[in-house]
Amino acid sequence: MAGIQLSGLASGLDWKSLVSQLIEVQRTPQTQMRKEQTANTSKSSALADVKNLLTSFQTSLSALSSEGGFQQRKTTLSGASTGWSAEAESGTPIGSYEFNVIQTAANAKRLGGSDVSSGISATNDVSGLLVSALRTNQTVTAGEFTVNGAKVTVATTDTLKEVFDKISTATSGAVTASYDATSDAVTLTGSGPITLGSAADTSNFLGNMKLFNNGTDTVSSSGQLGATKLTVPIAQSGLKTAVTGDAGGNGTFKINGKEISYNVDTDSIQTVLGRINASDAGVSASYDSSSDRFVLTNKTAGDVGIFVEESGSGFLAGTGLNTASSTLQSGRNAVFTINGGGNITSTSNTLDATAHGITGLTVTAGNTGAQTVSVASDTSNIRTKLDDMIAKYNSVQTAVDNYTKVTVSGSKVTSGVLAGNRDVAELSSKLRAMAFSASGDTSSSVQRLADMGIDFSSTGSGLAIRSATTLTSKLADEPGDVEAFFTDATTGLAAKLKDFIDDQTATTGFIAMQTDNLTKRNTAIDKQIADMERQLEIQKTMMESSFTKMEESSSYYQQQGAQLSKMFSS
Repeated sequence: MAGIQLSGLASGLDWKSLVSQLIEVQRTPQTQMRKEQTANTSKSSALADVKNLLTSFQTSLSALSSEGGFQQRKTTLSGASTGWSAEAESGTPIGSYEFNVIQTAANAKRLGGSDVSSGISATNDVSGLLVSALRTNQTVTAGEFTVNGAKVTVATTDTLKEVFDKISTATSGAVTASYDATSDAVTLTGSGPITLGSAADTSNFLGNMKLFNNGTDTVSSSGQLGATKLTVPIAQSGLKTAVTGDAGGNGTFKINGKEISYNVDTDSIQTVLGRINASDAGVSASYDSSSDRFVLTNKTAGDVGIFVEESGSGFLAGTGLNTASSTLQSGRNAVFTINGGGNITSTSNTLDATAHGITGLTVTAGNTGAQTVSVASDTSNIRTKLDDMIAKYNSVQTAVDNYTKVTVSGSKVTSGVLAGNRDVAELSSKLRAMAFSASGDTSSSVQRLADMGIDFSSTGSGLAIRSATTLTSKLADEPGDVEAFFTDATTGLAAKLKDFIDDQTATTGFIAMQTDNLTKRNTAIDKQIADMERQLEIQKTMMESSFTKMEESSSYYQQQGAQLSKMFSS
């Protein structure tokens, strides 16, 4: 019979339900404990919210009191500002400055010798020279071009001699063409005036050969045809003067004292130009295909030189940029006046304090002429920070009011989660008192928030801008006094509130201490509930064991009774 677990099988009593009910009754104190835990957690969350709002308020104060924040400046230009611009740093003296630019600055250039490329052919015989392989400014395109009204078709598989023959055939021999290797030019000779091209031409042959109408019976290329190839190795680029290097093809040169290296067999001219541009030489290097010359241009304007240095027949000699072949086109300094004063010289069109002496003001002159630059306080940035500070302050006050308020509606009383918390309630009043305390500088026009149009809102304990006109005026006309009110290290509002908020949010502040106590209380409750549950489990086990024995006894006696009844019946 041992081990019977069916509740009431013998006795008819549902003792398992009875045991569960008895145990549940004894859990009633736990319900109250858990309610207390929930309340404690809500209080901790509320305290954390207040702390976060205080920290956010302090951050807005720090942004408001950042260095130079109240000395921000904005600039305006009086006239058409194409090419002109002006910037003013924090603290730039407020006022109007008339800039009269007499001469703008220009960059110096070193112009390499022209026609540095070899001709398109070493001889007059161009019967083996494909037009697609011509080393000219552009690649010849297939299509048609017009000579004396006759259409001449050119294909990329044609040689230059074949194109010459096509010209003669198309014009019935009236126009013939030839190439001269000495002048590197094509010449068309006619029996009368030659007219070239039409609006319907589809090939660029005539332009690529630099052939243009002149009203005569002879038209020659307007310049040498050969051009330098920039993207192949230097040794294959077609320079008239070969670039040399050491036994391995390596060489160096200097621009403004900065060394540039190259290899004639592996580097292209484009690669070397890129190295020049990326170096500290302060120049931009380029190739002018129309005049077949290389040019160095100073990256900064002004009348300053460009110095080159090379020994032997290196890259500079090959590109015509060495001292012997190139010429320096001097730059030009800017000349200007301010407010009708004497002439001032600048090597740049960006006129900053080093040129004109006005701290923090930079004016870029786009052209000659007069332009008035007005410098004023930039109140937009500081106004945005003030609005943010007010909003963050109000968030703290609103949260404290909501968490501590007690409302009565008829017989119903509703309390905030932190109602009765004196420390939190005092936080609100202390913040208000500090916000409206005097700065202590009796000589300042701004000693309180009210002096700049900021006061209590009409509906609560928050702040509000009661006079936008007063605030705008103070920020624009007396930014120094407003700045001192907030940022003075001793009496400034930001400094005082920072120390106060630091005390409240520190690990030794009331928020941390109260939160810690609430956490400890909840931990203690968890332990109480756990201890209680262990006792209830023991009690439940004992009760179930007793009822089980009762069931076993009831079952035994029932069996005995059944046997006796059977005996008496028989």
